[in-house]
Amino acid sequence: MPPKDKYTDPKLRDEVKEEIHESDKGGAPGQWSARKAQMMASEYKKRGGGYTTDKDQGQDESQKNLSKWGEEEWQTKEGSGNAKKEDGTEKRYLPKKAWEQMSEEEKQATDDKKQEESKEGKQFVSNTQKAKNARENANKEESENFEGRKQKQSGGAKSKKGQAADNDEQEDEADDDAEAAEEEGYDYDEAQDGEFNEDEVDDDDDEDVDEEEVQGEDDEDEDDAEVADEGEKEPRGQKRGRGKQSGGSNKKQKDNSGKGKQNGTVGSKHDPADAPAPAGSKDRLPGKGQKVVWKSLPGYVDGEVVEVLYDQKEVDGKQVKAKKDDPRIVLKSSSSGKICVHKPDAIYFDD
Repeated sequence: MPPKDKYTDPKLRDEVKEEIHESDKGGAPGQWSARKAQMMASEYKKRGGGYTTDKDQGQDESQKNLSKWGEEEWQTKEGSGNAKKEDGTEKRYLPKKAWEQMSEEEKQATDDKKQEESKEGKQFVSNTQKAKNARENANKEESENFEGRKQKQSGGAKSKKGQAADNDEQEDEADDDAEAAEEEGYDYDEAQDGEFNEDEVDDDDDEDVDEEEVQGEDDEDEDDAEVADEGEKEPRGQKRGRGKQSGGSNKKQKDNSGKGKQNGTVGSKHDPADAPAPAGSKDRLPGKGQKVVWKSLPGYVDGEVVEVLYDQKEVDGKQVKAKKDDPRIVLKSSSSGKICVHKPDAIYFDD
Protein backbone atom coordinates (compact mmCIF):
# COMPACT_ATOMS: atom_id res chain seq x y z
CA MET A 1 0.00 0.00 0.00
CA PRO A 2 1.38 3.46 -0.91
CA PRO A 3 2.92 5.41 1.97
CA LYS A 4 0.98 8.40 3.29
CA ASP A 5 3.96 10.73 2.67
CA LYS A 6 3.94 10.08 -1.09
CA TYR A 7 1.49 12.97 -1.65
CA THR A 8 2.71 16.55 -2.03
CA ASP A 9 -0.50 17.79 -0.40
CA PRO A 10 -1.88 15.11 1.97
CA LYS A 11 -4.49 17.51 3.38
CA LEU A 12 -5.89 18.17 -0.10
CA ARG A 13 -6.00 14.47 -0.86
CA ASP A 14 -7.88 13.74 2.37
CA GLU A 15 -10.37 16.49 1.49
CA VAL A 16 -10.91 15.10 -2.01
CA LYS A 17 -11.19 11.57 -0.64
CA GLU A 18 -13.91 12.63 1.80
CA GLU A 19 -15.89 14.41 -0.92
CA ILE A 20 -15.72 11.51 -3.36
CA HIS A 21 -16.57 8.99 -0.65
CA GLU A 22 -19.76 10.84 0.29
CA SER A 23 -20.86 11.57 -3.29
CA ASP A 24 -23.33 9.49 -5.28
CA LYS A 25 -21.08 9.67 -8.32
CA GLY A 26 -19.62 6.28 -9.20
CA GLY A 27 -21.41 4.55 -6.33
CA ALA A 28 -23.78 5.12 -3.44
CA PRO A 29 -22.97 7.84 -0.87
CA GLY A 30 -20.74 6.53 1.90
CA GLN A 31 -19.60 3.55 -0.17
CA TRP A 32 -16.30 2.96 -1.97
CA SER A 33 -15.95 1.63 -5.49
CA ALA A 34 -13.08 1.31 -7.94
CA ARG A 35 -14.73 4.05 -9.99
CA LYS A 36 -14.62 6.40 -7.00
CA ALA A 37 -10.95 5.55 -6.48
CA GLN A 38 -10.25 6.58 -10.07
CA MET A 39 -12.24 9.78 -9.64
CA MET A 40 -10.34 10.57 -6.45
CA ALA A 41 -6.96 10.32 -8.21
CA SER A 42 -8.16 12.49 -11.08
CA GLU A 43 -9.73 15.17 -8.86
CA TYR A 44 -6.64 15.29 -6.63
CA LYS A 45 -4.48 16.06 -9.66
CA LYS A 46 -7.03 18.55 -11.04
CA ARG A 47 -6.78 20.56 -7.84
CA GLY A 48 -3.01 20.75 -8.13
CA GLY A 49 -1.99 17.73 -6.04
CA GLY A 50 1.08 15.74 -6.95
CA TYR A 51 3.28 12.87 -5.82
CA THR A 52 6.69 12.80 -4.15
CA THR A 53 7.81 9.66 -6.01
CA ASP A 54 8.19 8.72 -9.65
CA LYS A 55 5.28 6.82 -11.16
CA ASP A 56 7.20 3.53 -11.26
CA GLN A 57 8.98 3.92 -7.91
CA GLY A 58 7.78 1.60 -5.18
CA GLN A 59 5.01 0.05 -7.22
CA ASP A 60 4.51 -3.54 -6.12
CA GLU A 61 3.01 -6.37 -8.17
CA SER A 62 -0.51 -5.67 -6.99
CA GLN A 63 -0.30 -2.03 -8.09
CA LYS A 64 1.15 -3.04 -11.45
CA ASN A 65 -1.78 -5.39 -11.88
CA LEU A 66 -4.15 -2.56 -11.03
CA SER A 67 -2.45 -0.35 -13.63
CA LYS A 68 -3.11 -3.08 -16.17
CA TRP A 69 -6.70 -3.37 -14.96
CA GLY A 70 -7.15 0.37 -15.52
CA GLU A 71 -6.35 -0.09 -19.21
CA GLU A 72 -8.86 -2.88 -19.84
CA GLU A 73 -12.04 -2.13 -21.76
CA TRP A 74 -14.88 -2.80 -19.31
CA GLN A 75 -18.39 -3.12 -20.70
CA THR A 76 -21.65 -5.07 -20.68
CA LYS A 77 -22.13 -8.05 -22.97
CA GLU A 78 -23.75 -5.70 -25.49
CA GLY A 79 -20.66 -3.48 -25.45
CA SER A 80 -22.19 -0.64 -23.45
CA GLY A 81 -20.27 1.46 -20.92
CA ASN A 82 -23.40 1.76 -18.75
CA ALA A 83 -24.15 -1.22 -16.51
CA LYS A 84 -27.00 0.32 -14.53
CA LYS A 85 -30.55 -0.10 -15.81
CA GLU A 86 -33.47 2.28 -15.32
CA ASP A 87 -35.12 -0.02 -12.80
CA GLY A 88 -32.01 0.07 -10.59
CA THR A 89 -30.75 -3.41 -11.42
CA GLU A 90 -27.30 -3.89 -12.87
CA LYS A 91 -26.01 -5.81 -15.85
CA ARG A 92 -22.81 -7.82 -15.69
CA TYR A 93 -19.73 -5.64 -16.34
CA LEU A 94 -16.54 -7.33 -17.53
CA PRO A 95 -13.52 -6.58 -19.74
CA LYS A 96 -14.19 -6.87 -23.47
CA LYS A 97 -11.70 -9.74 -23.85
CA ALA A 98 -13.51 -11.76 -21.18
CA TRP A 99 -16.79 -11.46 -23.10
CA GLU A 100 -14.99 -12.60 -26.25
CA GLN A 101 -14.04 -15.84 -24.47
CA MET A 102 -17.69 -16.81 -23.92
CA SER A 103 -20.49 -18.16 -26.07
CA GLU A 104 -23.79 -16.26 -26.29
CA GLU A 105 -25.37 -18.74 -23.85
CA GLU A 106 -22.53 -18.28 -21.34
CA LYS A 107 -22.76 -14.49 -21.61
CA GLN A 108 -26.50 -14.62 -20.98
CA ALA A 109 -26.10 -16.93 -17.98
CA THR A 110 -23.69 -14.70 -16.05
CA ASP A 111 -25.63 -11.57 -17.03
CA ASP A 112 -28.93 -13.07 -15.86
CA LYS A 113 -27.32 -14.09 -12.57
CA LYS A 114 -26.11 -10.55 -11.99
CA GLN A 115 -29.45 -8.95 -12.80
CA GLU A 116 -31.53 -11.38 -10.75
CA GLU A 117 -29.42 -11.06 -7.61
CA SER A 118 -28.95 -7.30 -7.94
CA LYS A 119 -32.75 -7.05 -8.05
CA GLU A 120 -32.69 -8.61 -4.58
CA GLY A 121 -30.39 -5.83 -3.39
CA LYS A 122 -27.09 -7.71 -3.54
CA GLN A 123 -24.10 -5.59 -4.56
CA PHE A 124 -21.61 -8.43 -4.93
CA VAL A 125 -22.75 -11.11 -7.34
CA SER A 126 -20.14 -13.67 -8.35
CA ASN A 127 -19.73 -14.79 -11.95
CA THR A 128 -20.74 -18.20 -13.25
CA GLN A 129 -17.87 -20.67 -13.48
CA LYS A 130 -17.68 -20.26 -17.26
CA ALA A 131 -17.42 -16.49 -16.86
CA LYS A 132 -14.75 -16.86 -14.17
CA ASN A 133 -12.67 -19.03 -16.49
CA ALA A 134 -13.10 -16.56 -19.33
CA ARG A 135 -12.03 -13.71 -17.03
CA GLU A 136 -8.91 -15.60 -15.98
CA ASN A 137 -7.95 -16.43 -19.56
CA ALA A 138 -8.50 -12.85 -20.66
CA ASN A 139 -6.41 -11.63 -17.75
CA LYS A 140 -3.47 -13.83 -18.74
CA GLU A 141 -3.62 -12.50 -22.28
CA GLU A 142 -3.86 -8.89 -21.11
CA SER A 143 -0.94 -9.42 -18.70
CA GLU A 144 1.31 -10.47 -21.56
CA ASN A 145 0.19 -7.55 -23.72
CA PHE A 146 0.60 -5.10 -20.85
CA GLU A 147 4.16 -6.20 -20.09
CA GLY A 148 5.00 -5.98 -23.77
CA ARG A 149 3.73 -2.41 -23.94
CA LYS A 150 5.62 -1.39 -20.83
CA GLN A 151 8.89 -2.85 -22.13
CA LYS A 152 8.41 -1.25 -25.53
CA GLN A 153 7.75 2.14 -23.99
CA SER A 154 10.71 1.97 -21.61
CA GLY A 155 13.14 0.64 -24.22
CA GLY A 156 11.87 2.49 -27.30
CA ALA A 157 13.50 5.42 -29.08
CA LYS A 158 12.99 8.84 -27.49
CA SER A 159 13.16 10.77 -30.76
CA LYS A 160 9.38 10.96 -31.17
CA LYS A 161 8.84 13.38 -28.33
CA GLY A 162 5.15 13.92 -28.95
CA GLN A 163 4.35 10.20 -28.85
CA ALA A 164 6.56 9.69 -25.82
CA ALA A 165 4.72 12.46 -23.97
CA ASP A 166 1.37 10.87 -24.81
CA ASN A 167 2.60 7.49 -23.55
CA ASP A 168 3.87 9.03 -20.32
CA GLU A 169 0.53 10.77 -19.77
CA GLN A 170 -1.37 7.52 -20.29
CA GLU A 171 0.95 5.67 -17.90
CA ASP A 172 0.51 8.42 -15.30
CA GLU A 173 -3.27 8.06 -15.44
CA ALA A 174 -3.21 4.26 -15.23
CA ASP A 175 -0.74 4.41 -12.35
CA ASP A 176 -2.86 6.98 -10.53
CA ASP A 177 -5.87 4.70 -10.83
CA ALA A 178 -3.81 1.86 -9.41
CA GLU A 179 -2.48 4.00 -6.58
CA ALA A 180 -5.97 5.16 -5.65
CA ALA A 181 -7.48 1.69 -5.78
CA GLU A 182 -4.56 0.19 -3.86
CA GLU A 183 -4.87 2.96 -1.25
CA GLU A 184 -8.48 1.94 -0.66
CA GLY A 185 -7.50 -1.71 -0.24
CA TYR A 186 -8.80 -3.20 -3.47
CA ASP A 187 -7.34 -6.60 -4.28
CA TYR A 188 -6.70 -7.13 -7.99
CA ASP A 189 -7.04 -10.90 -7.89
CA GLU A 190 -10.53 -10.53 -6.44
CA ALA A 191 -11.34 -7.84 -9.01
CA GLN A 192 -10.73 -10.36 -11.78
CA ASP A 193 -14.12 -11.83 -10.94
CA GLY A 194 -15.72 -8.41 -11.06
CA GLU A 195 -15.68 -8.07 -7.28
CA PHE A 196 -13.48 -6.52 -4.60
CA ASN A 197 -12.16 -7.92 -1.36
CA GLU A 198 -13.54 -5.79 1.45
CA ASP A 199 -11.37 -7.60 3.99
CA GLU A 200 -8.25 -5.92 2.57
CA VAL A 201 -9.31 -2.36 3.47
CA ASP A 202 -6.70 -0.35 5.38
CA ASP A 203 -7.41 0.46 9.03
CA ASP A 204 -7.46 4.15 8.11
CA ASP A 205 -10.41 3.45 5.86
CA ASP A 206 -12.46 1.08 7.98
CA GLU A 207 -15.32 3.53 7.93
CA ASP A 208 -15.85 2.56 4.30
CA VAL A 209 -18.34 -0.14 5.14
CA ASP A 210 -19.25 -1.09 1.61
CA GLU A 211 -17.72 -1.34 -1.81
CA GLU A 212 -19.55 -1.53 -5.11
CA GLU A 213 -18.77 -3.77 -8.02
CA VAL A 214 -16.85 -2.16 -10.88
CA GLN A 215 -19.30 -0.53 -13.21
CA GLY A 216 -19.38 2.25 -15.79
CA GLU A 217 -22.57 3.93 -14.68
CA ASP A 218 -23.78 7.25 -16.01
CA ASP A 219 -24.98 9.79 -13.48
CA GLU A 220 -28.02 11.88 -14.34
CA ASP A 221 -26.84 14.74 -12.14
CA GLU A 222 -24.75 16.76 -14.59
CA ASP A 223 -23.74 19.16 -11.83
CA ASP A 224 -21.55 16.46 -10.36
CA ALA A 225 -19.91 15.61 -13.68
CA GLU A 226 -17.30 18.33 -13.17
CA VAL A 227 -15.59 16.30 -10.44
CA ALA A 228 -13.43 14.30 -12.84
CA ASP A 229 -12.99 13.36 -16.45
CA GLU A 230 -13.63 9.75 -15.52
CA GLY A 231 -16.98 10.77 -14.05
CA GLU A 232 -18.35 11.75 -17.45
CA LYS A 233 -20.36 9.46 -19.66
CA GLU A 234 -18.05 6.92 -21.24
CA PRO A 235 -18.52 6.01 -24.91
CA ARG A 236 -18.77 2.36 -25.82
CA GLY A 237 -15.53 0.45 -25.41
CA GLN A 238 -13.65 3.34 -23.83
CA LYS A 239 -10.78 2.20 -21.62
CA ARG A 240 -11.35 2.59 -17.91
CA GLY A 241 -9.20 5.22 -16.29
CA ARG A 242 -9.20 7.40 -19.43
CA GLY A 243 -10.77 10.82 -19.29
CA LYS A 244 -12.55 12.13 -22.38
CA GLN A 245 -10.45 14.78 -24.12
CA SER A 246 -11.99 17.84 -25.66
CA GLY A 247 -10.10 20.84 -26.96
CA GLY A 248 -6.80 20.03 -25.31
CA SER A 249 -4.69 17.53 -23.47
CA ASN A 250 -5.51 15.85 -20.19
CA LYS A 251 -2.93 17.96 -18.44
CA LYS A 252 -4.62 21.17 -19.51
CA GLN A 253 -7.95 19.86 -18.29
CA LYS A 254 -6.48 18.90 -14.94
CA ASP A 255 -5.27 22.46 -14.38
CA ASN A 256 -8.90 23.59 -14.04
CA SER A 257 -9.03 22.82 -10.36
CA GLY A 258 -11.96 22.98 -7.89
CA LYS A 259 -14.04 25.94 -9.05
CA GLY A 260 -16.38 25.83 -6.08
CA LYS A 261 -13.53 25.82 -3.63
CA GLN A 262 -11.95 28.85 -5.26
CA ASN A 263 -15.23 30.74 -4.87
CA GLY A 264 -15.44 29.93 -1.17
CA THR A 265 -18.04 27.22 -1.61
CA VAL A 266 -18.23 23.44 -1.29
CA GLY A 267 -19.54 20.97 -3.85
CA SER A 268 -21.79 21.31 -6.86
CA LYS A 269 -24.53 22.86 -4.71
CA HIS A 270 -22.05 25.63 -3.82
CA ASP A 271 -22.67 25.40 -0.09
CA PRO A 272 -20.64 27.84 2.04
CA ALA A 273 -17.15 26.49 2.66
CA ASP A 274 -17.34 27.22 6.40
CA ALA A 275 -18.32 24.21 8.47
CA PRO A 276 -21.98 24.42 9.57
CA ALA A 277 -21.12 23.39 13.13
CA PRO A 278 -18.13 22.32 15.26
CA ALA A 279 -16.46 19.06 14.20
CA GLY A 280 -16.62 16.02 16.42
CA SER A 281 -13.71 14.13 17.91
CA LYS A 282 -13.12 10.92 19.84
CA ASP A 283 -13.68 12.99 23.00
CA ARG A 284 -16.72 14.76 21.59
CA LEU A 285 -19.19 12.30 20.18
CA PRO A 286 -22.79 12.76 19.03
CA GLY A 287 -25.58 10.73 20.57
CA LYS A 288 -27.88 8.18 18.96
CA GLY A 289 -30.60 9.93 16.97
CA GLN A 290 -28.78 13.27 17.02
CA LYS A 291 -28.97 15.39 13.88
CA VAL A 292 -25.53 15.89 12.30
CA VAL A 293 -23.94 17.07 9.05
CA TRP A 294 -21.08 15.71 6.94
CA LYS A 295 -19.46 16.83 3.72
CA SER A 296 -20.07 15.20 0.34
CA LEU A 297 -19.33 15.99 -3.28
CA PRO A 298 -22.59 17.90 -3.90
CA GLY A 299 -22.15 19.73 -0.58
CA TYR A 300 -23.05 19.18 3.07
CA VAL A 301 -25.34 16.26 3.84
CA ASP A 302 -27.89 16.24 6.66
CA GLY A 303 -28.61 13.08 8.57
CA GLU A 304 -28.77 11.47 11.95
CA VAL A 305 -26.67 9.16 14.08
CA VAL A 306 -27.76 5.54 14.00
CA GLU A 307 -25.14 4.25 16.41
CA VAL A 308 -21.70 4.95 17.87
CA LEU A 309 -19.39 1.94 17.53
CA TYR A 310 -16.64 1.06 19.99
CA ASP A 311 -16.09 -2.52 18.80
CA GLN A 312 -16.07 -4.31 15.48
CA LYS A 313 -19.58 -4.83 14.19
CA GLU A 314 -21.42 -5.72 11.00
CA VAL A 315 -23.05 -2.68 9.41
CA ASP A 316 -25.18 -2.97 6.31
CA GLY A 317 -23.71 -6.38 5.60
CA LYS A 318 -20.05 -5.37 6.06
CA GLN A 319 -17.66 -5.56 9.00
CA VAL A 320 -16.60 -2.22 10.48
CA LYS A 321 -13.64 -2.04 12.84
CA ALA A 322 -13.88 0.30 15.82
CA LYS A 323 -12.16 0.66 19.18
CA LYS A 324 -12.88 2.46 22.42
CA ASP A 325 -10.16 5.00 21.63
CA ASP A 326 -11.00 5.01 17.91
CA PRO A 327 -14.80 4.97 17.55
CA ARG A 328 -16.86 5.08 14.37
CA ILE A 329 -20.20 6.80 13.79
CA VAL A 330 -22.93 5.02 11.82
CA LEU A 331 -25.00 7.61 9.94
CA LYS A 332 -28.19 7.71 7.90
CA SER A 333 -28.73 10.34 5.21
CA SER A 334 -32.01 12.25 5.58
CA SER A 335 -32.41 12.60 1.81
CA SER A 336 -31.37 9.19 0.46
CA GLY A 337 -31.74 6.99 3.53
CA LYS A 338 -28.32 5.49 2.77
CA ILE A 339 -26.13 4.21 5.59
CA CYS A 340 -22.49 5.29 5.86
CA VAL A 341 -19.81 5.23 8.54
CA HIS A 342 -17.40 8.03 9.46
CA LYS A 343 -14.77 8.94 11.95
CA PRO A 344 -15.93 11.48 14.56
CA ASP A 345 -13.82 14.33 13.15
CA ALA A 346 -15.63 14.09 9.80
CA ILE A 347 -18.98 14.93 11.41
CA TYR A 348 -20.30 18.37 12.35
CA PHE A 349 -22.90 19.02 15.05
CA ASP A 350 -23.93 21.39 17.82
CA ASP A 351 -24.01 20.37 21.46
